[in-house]
Amino acid sequence: MSNDQQMEEILRRLDKAERDARFARDWVEIANLHGRYNHLVLGHYWDKIIDEMFAKKTPGVKAEIVESGVFHGIEGVRRVFRDMLGKLYNYEGNLALHELTTPVIEIAKDGNTARGMWYTWGPNTFHDPEKGTKAIWQVIKYNHVFVKEDGKWKFLDFRGYLMFRSSFDKGWVNEPVIQGSTIKGPDESAAIQSDEPTSFHCPYDPSRNWGAEVPLPPEPEE
Repeated sequence: MSNDQQMEEILRRLDKAERDARFARDWVEIANLHGRYNHLVLGHYWDKIIDEMFAKKTPGVKAEIVESGVFHGIEGVRRVFRDMLGKLYNYEGNLALHELTTPVIEIAKDGNTARGMWYTWGPNTFHDPEKGTKAIWQVIKYNHVFVKEDGKWKFLDFRGYLMFRSSFDKGWVNEPVIQGSTIKGPDESAAIQSDEPTSFHCPYDPSRNWGAEVPLPPEPEE
């Protein structure tokens, strides 16, 4: 191998190492973004989530939390997180503990956008007007699009699909979706209206091959 060929091979390897290092750094930063989100949810830091974690300069910002519908723009994000979630879960004894599992993060070749999917397992609560605070199990599948703004990753299209939401004692087979704890609250006529209908809402159903209907994780770019 000539000196020129050796130099060409070294430069090729260096370029690949730099790209791999950038993608590894991006993977960690996206994972940290979502991890921070889940920590903030527990304390109901809605404004911090909205102001610091969502894109502000890129068109197409959206948010959808289970059966809430799809909300557009940063003001739509504010409506679903602060005005809807903030009011729905504003009671003594609330527990919104969401643990992230099974991450799949695929970063576009240009390094400016990414897709990510996780499950979140939660020992949670909801408030029954008659029985008070009740323990529930809840699993949500996150399905997001991220964008890099000013060198930092942000949520661009935030989706959370309900897998099941069951009472602690009955479990997900006997009660896949507990009644009275929908994201819109018990009085849907007073619910905040979304900009478009819910894109995917297909909770666990023990009577059919339900898992085949759940969206698959993102694939890497060719």
